Amino acid sequence: LAHCGCVLQHYPENVLMPGEKRHTLIKSKGIHDLLLHERRVFVDALKNNLLTVKTITKQSALMNLMASCSPVIIGEAPAPHSNHTRGRRWYAD
Repeated sequence: LAHCGCVLQHYPENVLMPGEKRHTLIKSKGIHDLLLHERRVFVDALKNNLLTVKTITKQSALMNLMASCSPVIIGEAPAPHSNHTRGRRWYAD
């Protein structure tokens, strides 16, 4: 995403992030790592246009993405009962 100058916004809260490893697996296997419930949440977000891809055109902002100063994936706001105070963030590195 960072190499293309894109940021993915509103990633679902309770879905494994890309590259994130499930503790029961030795290595990441992409979409196959997601539980059935997580797949449903992710597909629902895609179908309802909740996930947003933002294109970065400003050179300084693009450099921040590539240098991992700015997040490439920004999660949706957590539920009120969540332990998190803001959405998860995933950086290029």
